[in-house]
Amino acid sequence: MEKVKSEDRLLESIIAGAQKVINGKDELNKINVFPVADGDTGSNLASLMQTIIDNLSNNNYSTNLLFDEVASAALIGARGNSGIIFAQYLNAVSDYYSVYETNLEILVLAFNRAVKSAYDSLIEPKEGTILSVMKRWAEVLLITFKESTSFEKALLEAKGEAWKALKETQFQMSILKKNKLVDSGAKGFYYFISGFTDAYCGEKVSKIQEGLIPSIKELNKEDIKEHFISEAPKNRYCSEFIIREPLKQEKDLKESLRKWGDSLVIAGNKKQIKIHIHTNHPENILALLEKTGTIIYQKVDDMQLQYEISQNRKSSIAIVTDSVADLSADFILENQIFVLPLNVSVGEQAFLDKLTINSQIFSEKYNKNLKMTTSQPSIQSVDSLFSFLEGKYEHIIVISVSSKLSGTYQLLNQRITAKKSLENRVHLIDSKLNSVAQGLLVKQVAKLISEERSIESVLSETEKITDRIFIYVAVEDLSPMINSGRIPKILGETAQKLSMHPIISLDKRGNGKLIGASFSQNKSMDKILKKINLLSKEGQIEELALTHVLSEESALKINELLKEKTTKNCEIIDSSAAIGISAGIGSLAIAELLKEVK
Repeated sequence: MEKVKSEDRLLESIIAGAQKVINGKDELNKINVFPVADGDTGSNLASLMQTIIDNLSNNNYSTNLLFDEVASAALIGARGNSGIIFAQYLNAVSDYYSVYETNLEILVLAFNRAVKSAYDSLIEPKEGTILSVMKRWAEVLLITFKESTSFEKALLEAKGEAWKALKETQFQMSILKKNKLVDSGAKGFYYFISGFTDAYCGEKVSKIQEGLIPSIKELNKEDIKEHFISEAPKNRYCSEFIIREPLKQEKDLKESLRKWGDSLVIAGNKKQIKIHIHTNHPENILALLEKTGTIIYQKVDDMQLQYEISQNRKSSIAIVTDSVADLSADFILENQIFVLPLNVSVGEQAFLDKLTINSQIFSEKYNKNLKMTTSQPSIQSVDSLFSFLEGKYEHIIVISVSSKLSGTYQLLNQRITAKKSLENRVHLIDSKLNSVAQGLLVKQVAKLISEERSIESVLSETEKITDRIFIYVAVEDLSPMINSGRIPKILGETAQKLSMHPIISLDKRGNGKLIGASFSQNKSMDKILKKINLLSKEGQIEELALTHVLSEESALKINELLKEKTTKNCEIIDSSAAIGISAGIGSLAIAELLKEVK
């Protein structure tokens, strides 16, 4: 049997294959029409490959250890359907190879046997995708190696057949045939094995062979617009989770999860598994998964928003905010707003604000007296969003929660500074606000952009509008605000001793401040309504917004009073878990936008 003579050669080949996928990211994004035309297959596969490269050092690996490292990194970096299928394939290669004698015949067998695992990771595997090219490549690799016992010859022959299989994907699925394109994930896999083969065999890519594969570069812009035909996603969110030491087997997990969505892919091994599913209820997925093991990673992308942008981008200026801004899901989708979720920790479990935790789950956890904290969005989520936006928008306006209340502004500033390509294109605004007040600012910026103003005009007006927005919070229990540092400890404890129900606002710098108190929350709200009524009589109020923390009945009553006193109807929005943790259950808040003084 031919031994694996040079692990360095394998390492270099894997890195070369990964780099070729990364280099093809933009093209793969552009030809991505299946399963959803969200233009991110290239980014997803590039994320997978970059994580593999970053995880591989220059150490002398045994072949076993090399593929084990690749498999572990693949699970962490995998995103999207094709990425997770690819990760499952690499994990299966590692698992199979580690069991047997380390020689090239076993490696070739591992490449072949792992294909079944890739197919099994899906409930309904489809031909004309990455699976078809993977299968053809592995089959020809095994057949040729058995005939010639030459790994190099087998790689070259398999590469040629993989190219033919890639061409065939254009005719295997109706959506690809309509668009005259090959499958994006399949082409990503071809790029990997092509780069791997060229590096291992010391050959350069055949320009003729590459030129025969349908490419987006062969189509002019009019053709692209005409050819890209796709359907809206059936489920809104692309959700991914990694579970360490899962208690359930893949088969049982599939049965539990399949009713919650489609495009279900499960990849991994006994140590950890990664789940990918398109669903309308990511919070229910997490609730189910937290019973099966330790969730160490979660990501939720709004596919419906991505689809809307791909079909009808409303402006060349994007708006990004964080989940502290209380906005309705309908407004976010209609106005194409991108929201970065804060991380919410409840006991030992982490959640993504407004995505994997909703008001019902928050209430259940809150009543168990579990420790709750919040933290800024993850670096990965910020970088991933900016990477998605930079190729689609000329300018990006980022409206963060007050920098005095969260580290989110500092994180965003750091990531923007680190990404040189975003220089002069991303405009970071410290709202000095939170909750529905921050939401009001986002709504006003969306309105300015809809008027097709220049970026300079939008930024100038936004600064003026910020100074005209105020928020008043009637707190039921002051403890959460004291514990989170939102108001000074001495003032808060004094109010508690006097059994006072405080009224909280924000100062000009965005710090929390105590502006009044009463002996009941109702009395506090009466004072707020009296202030708003006075401003309304003077004709100063342009818009109002209302939110609550698990106190919908009270919010409805307040809205009726507001309509009676101001003739303005407020949209009632459930507050985020991040706000609920700092303000406490029962809190009510009204934000106002005052008219501009001429």
